[in-house]
Amino acid sequence: MKAVRLRTEYLDRPLGLGTAAPGLSWNCDGGTTQTAYRITATRAGEPVWDSGKIVSSRMTHVAWEGAVLGSRDRVEWAVRVWDEHDVPGEPASSWFEVGLLDASDWSSGWITGDYRPRKHERRPVDHFRRTFAVDGDVVRARLYATARGVFDAQLNGHRVGDIELAPGSTDYRRRIQYHAFDVADLLGSENTLELRLADGWFRGSLGAYGQTNVFGRRSSVLAQLEMTYADGRRETIGTDDSFAWSCDGPIRFADLQDGEIVDARMTPTYGGRAARAAAPDVVPTASDNVVPRTHEEFSPTLLTTPSGARVLDFGQNLAGFVGFTVTARAGQRIRLRMGEILDEEGEFTQANFQLRKPVREFGRVSELLLMTQQEQRIRGELQPTPKQEVEYICADGVNEYRTRFAVFGFRYALVETDLDIDPADFRAIAVYSDLEQTGDFECSHPGVNQLVSNTRWSMKGNFLDVPTDCPTRERLGWTGDMQVFFDTAASFMDVAAFTRKWLRDLRDAQNRKGVAPAVVPYNGVAMMYDATGGSVGWADALVLVPYRFWKRYGDDDLLRECYPMMRAYGEYLIGRTGRKDRKAAAADPLDRFVYEKGMHLGEWLEPEEFRDDVRGKTPRTEEATAYLHATMAHLAEIAAFLGEPADAARYTEYADGAKQAYRRMFVVDGSIDTDRQAKLVRPLALGLLEEDERARVAERLVTAVESRGHRIGTGFLSTPFVLPVLSEAGRADVAYAMLENPRSPSWLAEVEAGATTVWEDWEGEESRNHYSPGAVCQWLFDTVAGIRVAGENRFEIAPVPGGSLTSASATYTSQYGTVRSAWRIYGDGTAFEVDIPSNTTATLRLPDGTEAELGAGRWRYAVPEGEVTPDRR
Repeated sequence: MKAVRLRTEYLDRPLGLGTAAPGLSWNCDGGTTQTAYRITATRAGEPVWDSGKIVSSRMTHVAWEGAVLGSRDRVEWAVRVWDEHDVPGEPASSWFEVGLLDASDWSSGWITGDYRPRKHERRPVDHFRRTFAVDGDVVRARLYATARGVFDAQLNGHRVGDIELAPGSTDYRRRIQYHAFDVADLLGSENTLELRLADGWFRGSLGAYGQTNVFGRRSSVLAQLEMTYADGRRETIGTDDSFAWSCDGPIRFADLQDGEIVDARMTPTYGGRAARAAAPDVVPTASDNVVPRTHEEFSPTLLTTPSGARVLDFGQNLAGFVGFTVTARAGQRIRLRMGEILDEEGEFTQANFQLRKPVREFGRVSELLLMTQQEQRIRGELQPTPKQEVEYICADGVNEYRTRFAVFGFRYALVETDLDIDPADFRAIAVYSDLEQTGDFECSHPGVNQLVSNTRWSMKGNFLDVPTDCPTRERLGWTGDMQVFFDTAASFMDVAAFTRKWLRDLRDAQNRKGVAPAVVPYNGVAMMYDATGGSVGWADALVLVPYRFWKRYGDDDLLRECYPMMRAYGEYLIGRTGRKDRKAAAADPLDRFVYEKGMHLGEWLEPEEFRDDVRGKTPRTEEATAYLHATMAHLAEIAAFLGEPADAARYTEYADGAKQAYRRMFVVDGSIDTDRQAKLVRPLALGLLEEDERARVAERLVTAVESRGHRIGTGFLSTPFVLPVLSEAGRADVAYAMLENPRSPSWLAEVEAGATTVWEDWEGEESRNHYSPGAVCQWLFDTVAGIRVAGENRFEIAPVPGGSLTSASATYTSQYGTVRSAWRIYGDGTAFEVDIPSNTTATLRLPDGTEAELGAGRWRYAVPEGEVTPDRR
């Protein structure tokens, strides 16, 4: 038996780690059971930890117990494991390097361009440069860098690292991430360090209305190049006013949403000097996250629209960059505009995601008019937002371009140029956080397989340092989106480090009352996002995401880290219970367990026939009281686990009370009589009913689904639950009929329409790249294939064949190893095959009632004639 997939703080060999006491983990390969492990670690060749032989099967969240570590320490660590026969395997090794932990580690200063910011002005990209010589044999060199804006770096003409859009998105008022780069191989005797700085999330266009300068008018950069010589000396080249500066390089404009304007004829002169910038109150900290990188590339076909326009079709809706290589005369121009769809006439359009905003900067009054769709009352010229375009002025000869400081959501690109273009000269490049793919699902139904692909691509398009709703209009970290999608995300990709980073953003955003804005990190337009922050289903992310993270990854430490945030939200809820109407409140003995106060978005984006008023005029007592129960029940479980009995009792009281209040208000004669699917799904999914009531409400849901021709009728909050509650009620046949239904509204109607990502709304009128409704894919993993994590080193495998599917297979690389479940129908029987990873066990439950306890290995079973047997092949 050997340890594999070694990780430090969920990361593979992290450079610049933000903790000196990391958690270590691994999986096992070979053998059945890990009976013991031993960790050894060295720093600069000297031992700093030897755990000795630890009799334990544990292989995750093993806490560092070695010597106290400090900034810049590099640790080589190895783990050896013993199998079920007490035979040790070969040690497996990895490493991590601690970053800059203390404010005193930063000797460099923040620098900015030598200019005076002007209102209504957008600026070109800043260029900074410093030359220096190396004085000896360098054995280690690290560049630590961050920005209020986005930056990249070159050393001696070579790009430093491969991170895109560094340092990423945070609330710059509270947290600034830095990144560490190993640059030893790029150094020479004489060296030139160059930095480029663009607006990014700091002062570029943000959100649906393209608000600018959200965090400030002056962008700045901080960088520190540390070189360690063979004789032990350390020399630092840090940003200060000795850096040369100019803003006359080729990128004349760069905005994350609007795009880039590039004049390839220009080169930076570095004719000025950098100016010192005021240091923020925030000390930069390590991101401890997977970083955004470029991934898949797509070549287009060239379409000619009915109007004669030339459009590149890349075949896949994605979020990313565009690139091209063309030969041109100096001054020739190329304009590219990126969009998701063609309109009904086959013409390029951006209408499905664009709004309009003032050309000049705007304040609260204009913001309010934009929010209420009264932009016609705004004085002055308006412009579309986001523009999603590239304007490129060619140099003479070969021109090579790739976007650097903007990211687009697109499948199509409208090309406007007088050049003869060859589609082979263009490419689309997907950009997303470097998440390891951990799960896959495949079945006999091509449409379902395409739905899986669409959901994965929507996740890729929206997981760029933070989980956003769409890569076009808003690009915002809506709390509700992550709440409904987290488990699906974790099935597709290893999102542990990514989600942990966002949970820290969430903690940064929580206010003194205990609630956070509906969008995290902060991106302006507080009137909208603060006002909707307490909306149930969105605000509950403060509890539900850490809870699900804990169940998925078994991370007790993160749960403890998040508990103050969760507790504060629980107290916020308790402080707002009770009806708005005083007479109704006085007449209800369960009033203190009713929740309706505040602004609630409700189910959100049900099919049009079911939608309530979206401006909050319709009471949301049903949704709000249901989530009060669910959140309090989760909080009670967490509090009990963490040894907080008083909290557990308090939250249990409110969970039970909210359940009784809900039943009193909405359950009549043991059922709920409505055709509105969400109103039936929610009480089933959130545990608001007694056992006999569950059966009646489930039966009523089946009637509602069947009367609608098995078309979907739920919205944002209940779509992830509809198939699970049907299958849990013994009606997997109805769930499969909904999944496979090609009639709109449905998931496969989007597939039939040619979608390559998931739509925001069932009608396809909004964003075409919105992962939330794809949360249905979790049902494919945990019910169709039947894979569920059941605790440390344990799984439950309970596949449920059905519908027209003749086969299905899923794999999932969990914290504890890669598990696989597959089934295939043949004749009158069904063959099942299960792979259980080393050092884990599983309970297998099959539709015929067979139940078996399985150890590591491959197992096969045939219904009806077989028994569960190991596969010895």
